[in-house]
Amino acid sequence: MRRQTRRTFVATVGALGLAGCSSIAENAPLPKSDDEHETRQRGKSTAPVKVADDFEDLSYWQAVERQGTLTKSTEAYEGARCAHVVGSQKTKEGHIIRSVSGSDLRGTNFSMAVKVTSHEFFKIAIDLYTPDSDSAVSFKRTVLGPKNRWVRINFGVTNVADGIDLSNVEKLHIVARPVDPNATDPIEFFVDDLRTVSGPDTGSVMFTFDDSHSSHYRAHELMQEYGFAGVEGVIPKSIGRDDRLTEDQLATMAEAGWDISAHPNVQAHYFNDYSPDEQEQLMTKTKDYLEDGGFDDGARHLLVPKNVVGSETFDLARKHYETIFSFGGSPNAMPLEREDTIVSRVNGKDVEETKRFIDYAAEYGQLVVPLFHEVGNDISERDFEALLKYVDEQDVEVVTASDLLNQ
Repeated sequence: MRRQTRRTFVATVGALGLAGCSSIAENAPLPKSDDEHETRQRGKSTAPVKVADDFEDLSYWQAVERQGTLTKSTEAYEGARCAHVVGSQKTKEGHIIRSVSGSDLRGTNFSMAVKVTSHEFFKIAIDLYTPDSDSAVSFKRTVLGPKNRWVRINFGVTNVADGIDLSNVEKLHIVARPVDPNATDPIEFFVDDLRTVSGPDTGSVMFTFDDSHSSHYRAHELMQEYGFAGVEGVIPKSIGRDDRLTEDQLATMAEAGWDISAHPNVQAHYFNDYSPDEQEQLMTKTKDYLEDGGFDDGARHLLVPKNVVGSETFDLARKHYETIFSFGGSPNAMPLEREDTIVSRVNGKDVEETKRFIDYAAEYGQLVVPLFHEVGNDISERDFEALLKYVDEQDVEVVTASDLLNQ
């Protein structure tokens, strides 16, 4: 794969500190603790992750005026306390802010634990602002569940304003709102364990395919010309039927490096329309089918059907699978913090947006995961080929779900 020269970023994690300024924190530094500058990955990663803010002390934070309230809570993800935000009745949005006092955040990726108690579907973002700037670098994520569960979000860049200089970031915002613009209740959420990590030099792209459509074999043939492999989300009962992949095709794709992964058959329903026992049966039957077929590597990964993750769905998915993928509408920060996370996918059929996210993946050392259904229908074969060519020309590598576990 060809590589383009990439802008060199400064690894700033070790010296970041996220110091406060007089507008919020009376120039006090971030509170020190024995493990503040220690890695905290619970054995899941070897990346030098830093706990940039543990939310034990909220004196560095304030709620934006007329955008809700900020209080301490003991419902913490880590430690004793976390931040509790309730949005305003007028906007339904909750918005908190702290100064980072001219921090150099070039090359820095973010992850954070989030729990929403008010809405099943919500949007949350981290925004970085430079001095005297009304625009920002935005890291937005759409979350389609679970409600009432801590979820770790690896925030990927979704928008960059012209002229933004991340060597001099003044403020960090966290903002959340319901997905439904007609929601009558304000958002209520908790945040904790904000981490920073220096992004890798090379971004990543993962091609994922749902529903075992026969056109995915054509996608495999086109990708093979570039040496790319993908992730196939298999509905076991569909294999060998009209317009679906055959077992021989799945075997050929696996031999070419594809992950043959789980995409249980929820039919016209969402996962959480079923009882917990029924959900678990759907998951285990699909995983058993894959392992019986010799697709052990791919069987570790769940591509959530219809993208909605209920509370029990999340609990069961973490029990039976090592990675969970669902629509999030954004790239993912890398290295990926795996525990309690849902890997965000984007709609691959929106070619221009996917290309923009690929650019961000290359620029900021992140992972973008396009999802596809029928190649030749949802996305034309011509557009799919053009997207492959575009990826091949960028400073990214194509990975599979198992590659993530091996990194």
